Amino acid sequence: MRVSEWMLADPPTIRAEAPVEEAGKLAEQLGLAIVYVVDGEGRLVGFLTRKAISAAPNPALPTGKLAAAPTVTLSPDDPMERAVVLLGERHLLLPVVEEGRLVGVITRGGVLKALAEMAGFGEEGTRIRVKLSQPGEVYRALEVLEQHGLTLVAVIRGGQGEVVIHVQGLQDKEKLLHELEEALG
Repeated sequence: MRVSEWMLADPPTIRAEAPVEEAGKLAEQLGLAIVYVVDGEGRLVGFLTRKAISAAPNPALPTGKLAAAPTVTLSPDDPMERAVVLLGERHLLLPVVEEGRLVGVITRGGVLKALAEMAGFGEEGTRIRVKLSQPGEVYRALEVLEQHGLTLVAVIRGGQGEVVIHVQGLQDKEKLLHELEEALG
């Protein structure tokens, strides 16, 4: 999965030459915590937080003079895993830039939706917890599932050598669990 699939495209922006006062109005009107500042070609100059806007020494100051340069940006082609790690560290949202132009933003909410889809949350089915003594045993577990003609929704690594396998089409859970125990020793 790529960032482009989960980003909010064409986020609201303000031009670098616009006064800080306009950035404040935009933030208020749209309920934005961060206002992105772009130049005339849509290239990302930086961003302003509401705090920076309210602390501006002069409301007529151009936003480009006050904007902070982003320390981290994403590309639309970046894997979602990179966005998950960065947003999990300390960022609330991150700009998505292509050839210098701001094309979107990825938020913690976007990351949560992506993770939920990857894990098959909300989809019907059965989740089976399997304790593995070796990581390669997951392949034996998947072979057992294939023999039962089950549709695989997701495999998620859990803690302490455990995996959670989400499947659809399970008729006899007890029989499957018995066969998994035999296959995994």
